[in-house]
Amino acid sequence: MDYLHERAEESRHNETLAYLMFMAGAIFFVGGLLETVVTTENPDWFLFFPYKITPHAYSLLGLSMVLSGFVLLVLGIVLGIHYALDRSLYMNQLKEVYADKVSERWNRLSVSREPGNSSMKQLETEESNNLEECTKYLTEKQGLDETDAKSYCEMLGNRWRGLVESSDKK
Repeated sequence: MDYLHERAEESRHNETLAYLMFMAGAIFFVGGLLETVVTTENPDWFLFFPYKITPHAYSLLGLSMVLSGFVLLVLGIVLGIHYALDRSLYMNQLKEVYADKVSERWNRLSVSREPGNSSMKQLETEESNNLEECTKYLTEKQGLDETDAKSYCEMLGNRWRGLVESSDKK
């Protein structure tokens, strides 16, 4: 399970890097387009790549920025999709492992709740007494109706006593 968590985290990190690669590609691509269009009067076009073969360095700079930007854009998109699919694979495997673990836990609990198990009966009576006390407190002291008080007590469990004690100290 730890291995799957680590792999999912790694894929999330790589997906972020692919997004940053995409953003850098967009900046290089637009910068190269602007640089070429601004510095040359009438650039030649190959698809949507402007170029002008001149002896000046800015023509080579513009072309290299456009090409490197386009490559980074494409790689960023492809790697982002790849790592997103990779992460979803690991997350699905984690869900399966977690579901198996939860089902094992429920199976153990159902086996331990056999009739005649006095410790379970004692625990259940303590829980029901605790629920009744909490419900009584919330209806009498806080003014809630019984159904709301019961649902709050079920959510709080044994923590309701600590909350009551901390509110009484104030």
